[in-house]
Amino acid sequence: MKKRSRVLAALLAAAMVMSMAGCGSSGSDDKKDAGEESKGGYKIGLTNSFNGNSYRQQMEAYAQEAADELKESGEISEFTIVEANNDASKQVQQIENFILEGMDAIIIDPISATALTGAIQEASDAGIPCIIINDGPVESDAELCYQINFDTVDQMGTLTEYVCEAIGGKGKIIELRGTAGAEFDNIAHEGVMKTLENYPEIEVVAEVYTDWTGSKAQSELASVLPTLDEVDGVVTQGGDSYAAVQAFEAAGMELPVIGGDNRGYFLKWWANEAPEGYDTISVSSNPWDGATGVYVACDILSGEYEIPNEMIHPFAVVTKDEVQNYKDMGDEEIGTPTYDREWVRENLYK
Repeated sequence: MKKRSRVLAALLAAAMVMSMAGCGSSGSDDKKDAGEESKGGYKIGLTNSFNGNSYRQQMEAYAQEAADELKESGEISEFTIVEANNDASKQVQQIENFILEGMDAIIIDPISATALTGAIQEASDAGIPCIIINDGPVESDAELCYQINFDTVDQMGTLTEYVCEAIGGKGKIIELRGTAGAEFDNIAHEGVMKTLENYPEIEVVAEVYTDWTGSKAQSELASVLPTLDEVDGVVTQGGDSYAAVQAFEAAGMELPVIGGDNRGYFLKWWANEAPEGYDTISVSSNPWDGATGVYVACDILSGEYEIPNEMIHPFAVVTKDEVQNYKDMGDEEIGTPTYDREWVRENLYK
C-alpha cells in the first residue's frame, strides 16, 4: 500500500495549523513528517539484532558504504549503527533512543516478528519511518513501517528441493537452523518443511541451531553426528555450510550433499578442494539489503517517490557452472550480487 498521498496530506494540514497558530506556538510536541520539504541532511539509525556472523557484518558494511556515499552529497548528515546482541528489550530501547535522538528514519534488522511492534508504532506516530530489512517480516500496522523482505520460503525451498533431488528423493537429512525465535529462522524452516511434503521418504534426523555461525555449527554437529548412522544431505540457512563440511570430515563420515550458503569459506572449498564430481547448490539472502535500506530510507524522506510498504529483495543462487567465479574470494565474503540506487528504484518500487 502506498502512503505518499497521505503523508503529503498530513503535511498540508500541519502547514495550515502552523500558519494559524503563529510563531508563538511550541514545537516540542509536534510530530515529524516523512517527506518533509527539507531535502537532505538526514539523520538515520540502524539497529541490528546482532552482528555475530559474516553475513550481518557485511550487511552493516554495505549500509555504511551507502551512507558514506550519501554523506558526500549531503543527503545524509549522520548515520549510526547499533547492535542488540539478540536481546529484544535492548532493541526496543535502541529504537526508542533513536526516536529521542531525533533520527529522521530508523532501519531495523528485527530480532522477532512481534517484539518490536510497539516501538515501531511509537516511531511511526512520531513521523519517523521504520525500514525493516533482512529478518522480517514484522507484525505492524504502522503507517510508516516499510518492509524489505526476502521470499525466504522460496529461497529455502529452492535449496531443499535440490538436496532432496540430489539424494534421489529418499534418505536422511540434517536441517541446520539459525537462532531460535528469529523470524527468518521460522520462515526458513517453513520453506524446508513445505518442500519436504513432496518427499515423504526423506527423514529429518536432526535439527541443529547454529546462530548462523560456523563455530557453533561445528560444536553442535560434533555432538550430533556420532549419534547418527547415516546422513545423506544437509540443508543450511547460512553461515554454517563449510562448518558442516569440517564436522563430517572430523567425524570420519562420508560427505553428504550439503546445501551451500554463498560464504567464501564454502564456495572456495567447493571450487578448489571438494572431492572430484562433488555437486551441490549454494543459496543465500543478500546482505546488500543493508544498502537497500539506506537508499529506501532517504527516498521515503525525500517525498519524491511512491514507496510500497512491502518490497521483496531477490536472493542469490550459485551453481556448479558458476562456482569457479568465486574460487579466490575472501573467507568472510558473501558471494552475492550488488546493485545500485537506481536498481532499487526500478525493481522494488512497484
